[in-house]
Amino acid sequence: MKKNIINILFYAFGVFFIIYYFTLTAAMGLITFSKYLLLGGIFLCIFGFINQTLYKNEVYKKIIKVIKPLFIVGLTIFILTELAIIGFSFQKNMDKADYTIVLGAGIRGETMTVTLKQRVDTAIEYANLNEDYGYIVVTGGQGPGESITEAEAMKRHLVKNGIEDERVIKEEHATDTYENLEFSKEIIEKHSGKKINELNIKVITSGFHLLRSRMLCNELGYKNVTYCASPIWAIFIPTYYIREFIGFYKMLVFDILLK
Repeated sequence: MKKNIINILFYAFGVFFIIYYFTLTAAMGLITFSKYLLLGGIFLCIFGFINQTLYKNEVYKKIIKVIKPLFIVGLTIFILTELAIIGFSFQKNMDKADYTIVLGAGIRGETMTVTLKQRVDTAIEYANLNEDYGYIVVTGGQGPGESITEAEAMKRHLVKNGIEDERVIKEEHATDTYENLEFSKEIIEKHSGKKINELNIKVITSGFHLLRSRMLCNELGYKNVTYCASPIWAIFIPTYYIREFIGFYKMLVFDILLK
């Protein structure tokens, strides 16, 4: 009975990820990370079939005996990390800040992705609530398939929606979250003539991205920071939250432990 339940779970999750991939692709076009969910779904279905077929084989039993504790440890780490990411994802502080940093999330040509537009729209909401106070730093360089920098695309959208041009500061060289915050810090300190820990800073990004952003802010010496989560469409949740698990540990190793 226990074996049957485990196999059913493998098949169920496998089929879910396969269907999710094709649904997401049909609705939103190709999302880079989603192909790994497709591969994961196929792997789970194949593993479920192997487990169902060979569960009585003595060699297979020995292999599973070795793999099982590793799988349990890995699954536990995944669940605890995701709970931490989710737990931090609901912050939406709209109080005034001296500088508000909007983190980049990719563009296609000159068009913002849905995720990036939601971040910038949240910045517009914040700016309209706090008119004539504070600057907005838009951060993100130009990557493959991008005709302009992410920062330029973000600034255009802000200005188009009534935010004063002089209120928006561009950081156009960052290629990842660490650089978003590192380069923004340099620009803010130069612009204000003050150290970053003397200023009230707000970071606007997607909810799944807030925990990583907070840890990097701490690492880079930001002190007085509030966070504001932009919404994401429900269809993106599996892709972005699973991808964030990988991004979180990549950040932990390369941006904190090895820096």
